[in-house]
Amino acid sequence: MKKIQREDIHVIARHSNLTQEVVDKALQEHVYNNKGMWQKFLRLFFISLGVGFTVSGIVFFFAYNWAGLHKFAKIGLTEGLLIATTIVALLPRINDHIKNIILTGASVLVGVLFAVFGQIYQTGANAYDFFLAWTVFVTLWVLISNFAPLWLLYLVLINTTFILYS
Repeated sequence: MKKIQREDIHVIARHSNLTQEVVDKALQEHVYNNKGMWQKFLRLFFISLGVGFTVSGIVFFFAYNWAGLHKFAKIGLTEGLLIATTIVALLPRINDHIKNIILTGASVLVGVLFAVFGQIYQTGANAYDFFLAWTVFVTLWVLISNFAPLWLLYLVLINTTFILYS
C-alpha cells in the first residue's frame, strides 16, 4: 500500500470541494511528522553522533599518543574496543537501530585496527591492500545488518580499493 504524499492531497484539494480544515487534517495525519517521530529521529541522531565522536576520539587518541604507547598497548586497546563494541551490538536487549549504529562504529574500528597493525609491523603492503582487507572483514556485518550507513561505508571502501588498485 502506497503512502499518500503531500502532492496527492494538494491535487485532490484543487479538483474537489474539500475545505481547508479537511486538507489540513489530512496533511497532519498522513504527511507531517508528529512528536513521537521527531523524538525517535533525535534519539537515533544523537546516538549516531555519540558513536561517531567516540570513534573519532579513539582515532585521534592513537594519533596523538602514537610515540608514547607500547606495541601491545596499541593493538590491545584497539582489539579490546573492537571486541567490546561487537559484544554490545550482540546484546539482545538493545534496539535494532542502535545495534546497527554500534556495528557501524565497530566497522570503522576494524579499519583503525588494520592501520595500527600496519604502522607497527610495517607489512610493506600497498595502500589498496589495507582497504581490501578492511572491506573483506566487514562484509559479513554489512550483509547481516542491511543498514544503509554501513552499506555506504562498505561502498566507499570498495570504491577506494578499486581506485587505489588502479
